Amino acid sequence: RYELRRTSIPARFPGRVDHALLKEQYKIFVNPSVSEVLCTTTAEALAMGKFAIIPVHPSNVFFFKFPNCLAYRNKLEFAANLQWALTHEPEPLIPELAREFTWEAATERFIYAAAITKREVRYRAKLGRTKLDERIANFHYELGKGARGDTIRKVLGGGPVSYQVKYETEKREAEEGPNSLYEDGEGEEEEGGE
Repeated sequence: RYELRRTSIPARFPGRVDHALLKEQYKIFVNPSVSEVLCTTTAEALAMGKFAIIPVHPSNVFFFKFPNCLAYRNKLEFAANLQWALTHEPEPLIPELAREFTWEAATERFIYAAAITKREVRYRAKLGRTKLDERIANFHYELGKGARGDTIRKVLGGGPVSYQVKYETEKREAEEGPNSLYEDGEGEEEEGGE
């Protein structure tokens, strides 16, 4: 906004607006950033059936497969893509491409990216990293358990999803009744004890 005040350009900044309200008003989204890590806004625009004009950059490679993604390498290509988008309508997303924007597809991509080969497993074992990996995984698992895990998630900025244990407890009580948590004997007082 500072630059806009200093050198006026024909632009309007409406502040925060729910992007769902803009669905019918606009058909083109321009994201010239080469430093955005998650590119969420580009994904949202493409999922909403808009043209997305973005630079050719490693962070944008995922979007190149979408027909409404118009990538550019220089000012001339940017101008040509913008002109084309202004004179055409975006293609509707086919189901296969629409699925790319689901949590299921994102999870599959994450699992694929996190997987390691048998060769990498042998190499890590040779370096003694397997035990370290197991210890780190166990530490992470133990740290995230129970009310302590909820507290850690909250402190680290998890917001409403921080209360996973509280949510599961309330859900279980609603389904099975309030005494269902103690069916295995945990939490019950011993006879004759206080």
